[in-house]
Amino acid sequence: MVALCVTGAFSAEKDDVPSIDLLKASADSIAAADSVAAAGSVSTDSLPVGNVDSLLKTVLYLGGGERSPWFQLGVFYAIEEYGIPVDSVVATSWGAWMAALWTRGVPLDDIQKIMLDPAIAPFVGHDMTAPESKLGYKQTDSYELPISVSGIPSIRKRFAISKDSALWFRSESKSLTPDSMQVVRALAKLRFQESLYRQHSSGKIPFAVQSCESGKAVVIGNSIPEIIASLPLWNANESSKNPSGELCPYYAMPIEDNAHELSIIVVADPLRAPIVGDERTRLIKQHVSEILTSQPGVIVRAHTILDTARSAWIQSGFTSFEKQLGRFKVLNGRRHAYSADQEGAKPWFKFEPTYDSLSSEVQNAVKSYWPESDTGIIAPENFANDLLQNPAYDSLDLNMHPSGNVSVESSVKPIVDLAAGGFGSNVFGPNVYAEAAVHYVDHVEIELVMAGFWGEHSYGFRPRLNISKLWNRHWNLEFGYDYLKLVPLKGFNGNIHRNIRIKSERRSDLTMNLLYTVDDHQRISAEFIFGSRYYDLDSVYYGDLEMKAYPVSPMLHYRYLNGADDNWFANDGYAVNVWGGFESIGYDDGIIDVVPIYWRLMADARYTISPLRFVTLNVAAEGAIERYHDEGHGYVSPKSFEKPPLDVAYRLHAAATPWSTEWYNPELSSHEYAMVRLNGGVHGNYLGAWIFGAYYHDFEDSPYADLDVDKFVFEPALRFAYKSVTVYAGLSRVVDFNTFGDLTHLSGYNYFIRVGNYKF
Repeated sequence: MVALCVTGAFSAEKDDVPSIDLLKASADSIAAADSVAAAGSVSTDSLPVGNVDSLLKTVLYLGGGERSPWFQLGVFYAIEEYGIPVDSVVATSWGAWMAALWTRGVPLDDIQKIMLDPAIAPFVGHDMTAPESKLGYKQTDSYELPISVSGIPSIRKRFAISKDSALWFRSESKSLTPDSMQVVRALAKLRFQESLYRQHSSGKIPFAVQSCESGKAVVIGNSIPEIIASLPLWNANESSKNPSGELCPYYAMPIEDNAHELSIIVVADPLRAPIVGDERTRLIKQHVSEILTSQPGVIVRAHTILDTARSAWIQSGFTSFEKQLGRFKVLNGRRHAYSADQEGAKPWFKFEPTYDSLSSEVQNAVKSYWPESDTGIIAPENFANDLLQNPAYDSLDLNMHPSGNVSVESSVKPIVDLAAGGFGSNVFGPNVYAEAAVHYVDHVEIELVMAGFWGEHSYGFRPRLNISKLWNRHWNLEFGYDYLKLVPLKGFNGNIHRNIRIKSERRSDLTMNLLYTVDDHQRISAEFIFGSRYYDLDSVYYGDLEMKAYPVSPMLHYRYLNGADDNWFANDGYAVNVWGGFESIGYDDGIIDVVPIYWRLMADARYTISPLRFVTLNVAAEGAIERYHDEGHGYVSPKSFEKPPLDVAYRLHAAATPWSTEWYNPELSSHEYAMVRLNGGVHGNYLGAWIFGAYYHDFEDSPYADLDVDKFVFEPALRFAYKSVTVYAGLSRVVDFNTFGDLTHLSGYNYFIRVGNYKF
């Protein structure tokens, strides 16, 4: 548990890697030049000052341990304060990183700023390879409810599929949420590398890293990859393996006694501190402590440290070194002014990603996640978070090079999701739900979802195929098919006039969206629906004949989004949506006919703020118009089907409140309308109380609405939300100016409950 003695014979060039033989030869040549036998370590009290100054070399040994970087920072402050010359440094673990910064001439105040960097601070001085580490890679004792993060309420299991060397397929359970710890560790590693690469000048003081080979302490060099690899941050399964072995990576000490070396051994563990940690850590500490008791040289170690604050450890390091100043009187003949060798360096302004380590099948897709406009650490941070949102990316590693390039490494595995749950409301009743999904990357990102539901009256099958990162990486292509039968409950449908009532609806719709992502906020899409609809109407008015309709609706959609994509329950941000296109509808009620093509234009905008963490306010505006060109009459409202239920179904439907979108509402159906929405909520972690209100003006004056053209919608509700499990329940009422006072009469409200975020 000792290191090779290292003297001033080191080369001071940056990233030099002296061989072990060279180091031994350097030490032997110095010993041969002196007539004094190197039988034992030098006693600093017995050496005459005049004879020692020119031969005695000070070697600083830095190890690791809890809070060791902060203790070592205090030692550095004391060394610079008193001008104690350090001819070379041997270090391991956290000491290697601290020594690398200091020997390169980074000012101590700058080192402290680096240590306080948010990406680095949680790691500094901790052993992330320990089983009980809170920042460890695997937390085997953690328990996660396998509930879908979003979508339909369901229990979900996720598996990664791989093939072993025997060509057998194997499955591995995966978390439903992105591995945030993987992002934290990747960014921390990048930040540690950047802290060393930002200093472009050569090393001011010779420095080498101690490691282990075959159980023996050796000096392996001083390159930045070797320094980073020595940190106790990477477990054995990672690409950057810790080469320190089982018993070496704690303290750094001379491997042999040398009369020409004054060893300064810095030990961060207080003398009276109990030995703590897992079994492996306790064994290491006990082993090195036994060796330390017989180690000659100057031991810089605190007796005890009661305060665990960083400032206390810095002060302890300074004071512990200061108490040993009498041992350095043999060096009084030479002092060193460290400020003359120091040179500040600024953090890297922009990282340049490289993808050479990735296979050609995934390069194109991974490249698309790097935000070209972002600078500094924000760029890799946004990249890592966005990339791991797709479960197909199984791992992520970032490695910085001296040029500033960052090599990106990521593995891809087919991911299978299986989900089962349910949803429903007092419109459609309860429905069970099942889903199977596959995520994969092969030049493009592929997601195939097979989903279906079944209830007492309704059922549906809804497959989806999404292909992302096409062509120049900004294009997505989505295909969908809906085979549905929707039957509203009699209790709900009984509130609608029988002549406009739709008893059930069957859909066989093919949808296709071609989406272009402009940037992080903007996207443009071409959306197509090729539908086939069957309507069961009230037999008293329409007999037993089933109405058929065949809508075709191509639309262009522009969206600008800042914040969450949620019109009702976003916490902050704003959004603008504009749709433009046309619709053509063929129908068959015994005589095949068609509603001539008519144009559509719709727009909405919302702004949401949360002045307090638990308070959210939202304001929104919405408007839409449909027009048909009638020869001789200009642009007029689209022609009627002469069947009121179809006229209601194919009008525009305003989304005044969350509940108003549940089924066809004749009061909020029009070919031309404008609306203003206001809503607010008080909410905690899972439960919230919300009030939605809207003013709606019907420019068409729809003949199927009972209320006047100016309407008011009021909807107080409670909402429970945990991942995909959402329950929305409350009251809803639509009034006009004449009936505005009825808002105080609870008997006129519709009571509702809805479980799950679904959309038909």
